[in-house]
Formats: sequence, structure tokens, C-alpha cells
Amino acid sequence: METKKDQFSGLIVLVCLGLFFGFTLSPALMSIGLIGLACLGIFSIKQAQFSSTERLISIGMVLFYLLMAVSYFYSSNSDEAQRKLILKLPILIFPLLLICLKKIQSKHRVWIILGLSFAVYLPGVVSVYNYWSNKVLFDQLILESKPLPIEFGYGIYHIQFSILLSISIILNAFALLYQEHISSNVFQKRLLLLLAVTNTLILHILSARTGLLAFYVGALTLLIAQFRHLSLKVKSATLMLLITLPVLMYYTSVSFKNRMLNSIEDFKVAWTGKDANDYSFAMRVQAWKNASQLIKAHPLTGVGIGDADQALFEQFKTSNPSILPQNRKNPHLQLLETAVQSGIISSLILLGMFLYMSMQKPNIILRATSNMLLIASCFESLLERQSSVIGFAFMLAFAMSIASKSLVIQAPASRPVSS
Repeated sequence: METKKDQFSGLIVLVCLGLFFGFTLSPALMSIGLIGLACLGIFSIKQAQFSSTERLISIGMVLFYLLMAVSYFYSSNSDEAQRKLILKLPILIFPLLLICLKKIQSKHRVWIILGLSFAVYLPGVVSVYNYWSNKVLFDQLILESKPLPIEFGYGIYHIQFSILLSISIILNAFALLYQEHISSNVFQKRLLLLLAVTNTLILHILSARTGLLAFYVGALTLLIAQFRHLSLKVKSATLMLLITLPVLMYYTSVSFKNRMLNSIEDFKVAWTGKDANDYSFAMRVQAWKNASQLIKAHPLTGVGIGDADQALFEQFKTSNPSILPQNRKNPHLQLLETAVQSGIISSLILLGMFLYMSMQKPNIILRATSNMLLIASCFESLLERQSSVIGFAFMLAFAMSIASKSLVIQAPASRPVSS
């Protein structure tokens, strides 16, 4: 029986690896990986047992999706509505992902983390090399609010990649600090540390602000959760690292420095109300205001999931015609975008799930992951692209599954406490 459990757990790990490399290599591989995990979840559904938290979040995910699906019936653009509902299917099958991932043996979980870390490390290294090969050009483009492209596979959007990269780093840190099965495995420990350090440097060099913000929120969540258990020496060293790391990167990485300088200028434009065109954050602020006008007009139902993009574009003609047509973007704030699509009730369900998961004290990594995705969703529409909506469902399900069985979550140098 144990052999079969190990084999099934190993199969899940292999499917997860395919999904991870699909994030940057192939949308088709992403879909295959997602379908594979869902099928394995269906296979295990008879033995499924949910805690109260798992049950509540699973119901919330399904209800959230169904409310979006209802808006299909009052969307005039049914083709676009259908496309978006297919895109968001990972939310509907979240319970199956959770059932599947809970079947992973504790000794195999580290390979999930290592697989994700290596899958984002490869495109990260290639993209940093591309940056260094065209450094003068890209340094100037950063000052003009342009992103550093991810030169790998099909070309994943840079913000989505930075979020995946930041989550992988926090998972590495969690594994090094709290995963009992790694403590006696020197190879795994060194590999986790190497990937964590390297990916952290890559994240700062590529300097996507949303990913950086998510990273520091996740790191602070881990630190605060176990702050009282750490020795004074470890506390001081960790706080010093979090403070000096951005300062060090500012003076050693031109890309990071230029991104910070551009951000300061961007915030000034947003604060003073100057022409927001070609300023990333300032245009977001205008897009938030634009979306708010649509929500006021359609608070309970939204405009329909199929009509939201066009309605947002047309609303700019009234709310802020100075924004050029090519800059009339969606709000890049998932709660607002969801409210435009299917009403404020949908947004409240999404926000409620985030907040509830952020308060689950026994599961430190779930709190960190939820906080990271929540802050990222304030500056990016996470549920509007394939890589990020799959990442959203998978990362939360994986983080939730960690506290479900035999994994011990503990402070360093303290006695294990069963979750």
C-alpha cells in the first residue's frame, strides 16, 4: 500500500514538473499539466477529506466562478465571455487540484519546490543574459517605464513571471526553515539555497515592481510569523538583510536603480495629476478611476464578463479622454476588474478568500502565498492570463495542502509541532 502511495505521489510530482515548465515554454503544456492534475484529483476523490478551511475556500472558489459564469448570459459578446470562462477554469477545478496535491508524500514536496524554482531559474538566467547583452538599450527603456522581456519559450508576460519567481523564492525559504525532511539532506538544502539566492538576484535585476513587492510581502510574512521563536542574532541578521538588500541592489544593479528612479517619477505624475500617458503606475491610477465609474453604474451585476474589456475602453471617452487609445488599458487590479465583469459580490468573495487565508496561523506558507497574491492582484489582473490564473489556483492549493498531512511546520531549533 505504501509503495502505491509513493508511486502515485511520484506521478503527481512528474505532472507538476510538466506544468511548471509549461509556464514559460508552452501554453499547451500548461493545459496538459492542469488537466493531468485534475484527472488525478478525480481519481482520488472518494478518499478526499477536507478540513473546514479547505472546504470553505473550495466552496468559495466554485461560487466565485459560478457568479462569473452567470454574467455570460447578459454579455452581448458571447464569444469573448466563453473564452474568458474557459481561461478561468482553473478556479472551478481548484477543489480537484487540492485533492490531488494533498496526495503528495511529505518527502516529495521538496521536489515540487525545487522543480518550480528550476523552471523559473532557466528563463530568468536567459533573460538576464539578454539584458546584459543589450544593457545600454534596456537601461534606457526602463527609465521610460518599459519592461525587460522574458526571452524564453513563448514569451510569458514579465509581471506574471516575476510573481511566479517571487513565490518560488518564498517557497524555497520556507522549505529551508520549516521542512523537516530536508534537515538531513545536504544536497537538497544546498540546491534550495543556491536557487533561492540566484532567483532573488534575477528578480531584482529584471526589476518588475509587482514581483518585487510580492517578494518582500512574502518574506515579511514568514519573518513575522516566527519572529518570537528566532534568536536575537537571527532576528537582527534577517532584518538587516531585508533592509540592505534593496539598498545594495540599488547601487549595484543599474536596471534596479533605473526602475526605482522611474517609479519615483511615475508616482509624482500620479500624485500631481499630470498627463499619465506613458507612465505605468499613473496610467493604472487612471484605469482604476475609469473602472470605478463602470462599477458605480453596474454595481451588482457588472457589465458582463464578455463585454468588460470593450466597456472599459469606451468609458475612457467619458472619464478621461486625454488617455491615448493605445493606453486605455484594463485596471490591472483584479478586484476592480472582477467587479466590472460580474459585480461587487464576486469581488467581495475573492477578497474574503484572500483575507481568510491570510489569517490561517497554523499554515505559514498559505498565509505568505495569499498575502503575495493579494498584493500582486492590486497591481495586476492575475485572473486574465493563462499562466497567472493557473498559477493562482495551483499555488494556493499547494500551499493549503502543505499543512494537511505529515509535514511538520516548526520554528528553527524548536520541537516539531504537528499542524
